[in-house]
Formats: sequence, structure tokens, C-alpha cells
Amino acid sequence: MRTSETIETLARVLFELATLSDAVDAVDADLASVVKAVRGHVDLHQALTDTSLPAEKKRDILREIFGESVAPETLAIVTLMVERRMTDNLGDLARAFTETAEAERGIVVAEVTTAIELDDALRAKLVKQISTALGRPVTLRERVDETILGGIRINVAGRVLDGTITSQLDGVRQALTTTRQGGEA
Repeated sequence: MRTSETIETLARVLFELATLSDAVDAVDADLASVVKAVRGHVDLHQALTDTSLPAEKKRDILREIFGESVAPETLAIVTLMVERRMTDNLGDLARAFTETAEAERGIVVAEVTTAIELDDALRAKLVKQISTALGRPVTLRERVDETILGGIRINVAGRVLDGTITSQLDGVRQALTTTRQGGEA
């Protein structure tokens, strides 16, 4: 089985376990915090990827750091991945779990790109408007891209709504270069 298939399978299993214990949101947050911790602490990452360190020691490290703060289901799957030398794929597991949870719940993902970070009021307004338009719950995946200068680009349900200043300037530039230039009539 390829790594991506293994990750998808583990995400599905973790989702099923989390659903049974009504902890889908908690597990989603748990995975994000585990990924952040492993990526953010060089010593922890090195310990979990050290092939000379016994599996039992790695389990102890994970239990000590995350045992009280994450759901048991999360700890079990993370431990399994570490034991199978898949520590560097924990971010992929978190992504796959989130996507599985969203799909199972019928949530539409809207990818929103802006020049500056959205504030809470605008975020809530966007979610409400997109949810109303689609008739389904929506979650935003936000990205800041300073090169768009201003405005907003939304990718949702296979459509791109581009209201960025960059795209507007590109439109004006295209119009000016294709417009017939003439003299006096």
C-alpha cells in the first residue's frame, strides 16, 4: 500500500473512531496541535524519527507530552504512525482527516485568498453569504497573498470568483493592448 493510501485509510479509521465517541472536532484540533508541536520542536521531531530509539520509548514520549491533552483515538493513531516511521506524514494525516470530516458532514470548503488577513466580522459574513448561496454549510480555508494588492479571490464548488485588484488591472491591461489605436477620422 502506498503512503498516501495508508494515510487516507488511517484518516478514515480515525474519523470512524472519533464519530463513535462524538469527538470529531476534538480530534481535528488534536491533530493540528500534534503537528504543530512536532514541527515546532526540533528535539521532539528528532526523537520521534530516531531509528535507534526503541518504539516503547517513543510511545512513552508521546504519552508524556500528549496523553492528557488529546483524545485517546488521536494518540493511538499518532503513535501508530510514529512506530511505522511516518512521523513526517502527520501533517498529511491531519489534512486527510479534516477533508474526510468535511466531506462526511457535507461541508463545502471555500478557499479564500486576500491581500491581508480577514477579520472576524468579514469572515462570518463570507461564511454566511456562501452558505446561503450554496444551501450547505461552508468552512473557509484562508490564505494571504500580498501580491494580489487588494480584493478577494474565492474558489468554491469548482468556481473561481476573482475580485482582486491584480485581476482587474490585468483586465484593463488586456483591454488597452487589444483596443484598436487610431488617429483622427
